Amino acid sequence: MKLPRLWNTKSFFELALPALTTLFALQMLRVLLPSFVWYLGDSVGLSYALLGIIAVGTFALSFLVIPFYHALGLQRALTAVLVGIAICRLGEQLLSLPLLDFVFSLVGTVLYTFFIPLYLIYVRIQGGFAPRKFGRGFLLGFVFDTTLHGSFHTLDLNWQSIPLATIIVVATVIAQLWLTLRLPHVEGEPTETNFIGVLPLVALGPFIFVTEVVFQNIARATTLTGFPMPLAYAFIILVNAIGITAALLPIKPDRETSFGVVVATGFLAFLTSRPDPAPGTADLLFFFGNLVMFPFVTLIFAGLGFHQERNQSMTRFAVANGIGWLLFAILTLMYYISYDITIGIPNTWLPPIAVVMIGLAVLQALRDMPQRPSAPSTTSATVAFALLIVPIIILANWHDPKTVAGKGLPVRVMTYNVHAGFDTNGQLNPEAIAQTIEKVNPDIIGLQEVERGWYIDSSVDLLMWLSRRLGMPYVFGPTADRLWGNAILSRYPIKQWGNVPLPPRDLKLKRGFTWARIDVGNGDEVFFIATHYHHIENDTEIRQQQSPEIVKFWNQQPRTIFMGDLNASPDAKEIGMLRDAGLKDAFALIGTGEGLSWPSDNPNQRIDYIWVSSDLNVRDLQMPTSTASDHLGVAVTVDKK
Repeated sequence: MKLPRLWNTKSFFELALPALTTLFALQMLRVLLPSFVWYLGDSVGLSYALLGIIAVGTFALSFLVIPFYHALGLQRALTAVLVGIAICRLGEQLLSLPLLDFVFSLVGTVLYTFFIPLYLIYVRIQGGFAPRKFGRGFLLGFVFDTTLHGSFHTLDLNWQSIPLATIIVVATVIAQLWLTLRLPHVEGEPTETNFIGVLPLVALGPFIFVTEVVFQNIARATTLTGFPMPLAYAFIILVNAIGITAALLPIKPDRETSFGVVVATGFLAFLTSRPDPAPGTADLLFFFGNLVMFPFVTLIFAGLGFHQERNQSMTRFAVANGIGWLLFAILTLMYYISYDITIGIPNTWLPPIAVVMIGLAVLQALRDMPQRPSAPSTTSATVAFALLIVPIIILANWHDPKTVAGKGLPVRVMTYNVHAGFDTNGQLNPEAIAQTIEKVNPDIIGLQEVERGWYIDSSVDLLMWLSRRLGMPYVFGPTADRLWGNAILSRYPIKQWGNVPLPPRDLKLKRGFTWARIDVGNGDEVFFIATHYHHIENDTEIRQQQSPEIVKFWNQQPRTIFMGDLNASPDAKEIGMLRDAGLKDAFALIGTGEGLSWPSDNPNQRIDYIWVSSDLNVRDLQMPTSTASDHLGVAVTVDKK
């Protein structure tokens, strides 16, 4: 038996063009989706209804590939799309303005929705292994993307202005343009198949959704498995390489293969349905998910390469592709909008629904597919395994921040709602958050709106990034789900900590508080509580359920520091409950002016507080001016009386 070649340069170039193009698209999606939320929604002030229409409408533009194709023809249309995607990716990197970020990422994403059916028509003309190779190139784009995403500790190149980020983007754009210029002119007429035959293409939208939200999400893997980031990162890259290797195996479209697809789909749907997986289950989820999804996608592309039917149009492929992108938009929108409005089902149902859609597409692709031998070259797997060197190097040099021994009270503390890392212009800028914190030099920080892998927020592990940037260990208290909540950063040892839910538990965006006993040195210890109350301004009765829980948990313990975004003014009943219980408002004790903390670009409300028990004194209160978040931070020095 002839073994496949480990490397083939011609094959690598054929893989690299769809891989780099997919890499750019995934990067631009992680700008476009946050731009909908934080730029158009938060900064511009568009309503959720209008944002939903714009978001779905953006992906509905994918159907315009039909007149685009008829106007230019296949070769010119494909070249124009590839060049346009490269220009958009480069422009988005070099011209870092919120409006331009949005425009470049939107245009680039729409052009990528054109690329899929155009390139599929192109490789169908080539015939043979070309459609299946397109599938592996598409998957290699995910491997490239995850490798770069993890190498910068989950903060995308899009949001970085450091020279290295620009160099990488310029180099990859030049490579993609060079490959585009080398794209051979194909001879022959475009072909399609019947509509049933093109339906598996619909599954690419659900695949991108579940892969980006779950399987390739390094921050999510880090949080759920408990692994150090580089280990979770290496784990995903390793399984990606194994998955691409499995995609090279012979295809036997028989009953046994179909039964295996059904079993794998059912098991994976079960794993993705778990809202709060234990570490062992999470490990299995990220291993099995990536291992199964990659061969599944290859089978879909292989199936799309058959059933030749002369047809000068590409309407069927374009319609199936457009439906897939609409499904991506709807699934993503529903998954995250469920934290604000009722969608009728738990959002935890959406990933398994996507998995089932993909499984059904694979079963359809297997119908009438002839048996196919293994791929003649393992170049794609060779590249994927070679990329393992990146997380291995990072892991070898990884050092978690360490605590230091304190000298006892006084201690400097700060509360800061970090707005998921997005500034008032709608751009992800954790460096600005870190610099704002450094202005007041706190020893202990209570953070709110901390996200650790929400795709809608660019999949960054904000807490891990800030912890390393500031050199401060952390504890994380998830509330809305396992990836969003409160956190405590501390230079001093945390002896004990916990996370407690707040009522009512039927809130769409659930709340809680995180507490810690912190050894500040010289025999002194503080009891630290950080929280984030319900945010709807008129829902004071809900916050009046939350304050008593804090008071009860505090239980008059000495040397207590309580802080957070309480979403209520000083004269609100829920704030009065804290005063009546004996907690002292630091700003009321020593602040000057009104202490307005929100919104940071034009403060008109005081909703961020630091409280202390009556056995503590406060001094040196600061509220550093910054638009790194939509809130101003509050810092104070706490000492014993």
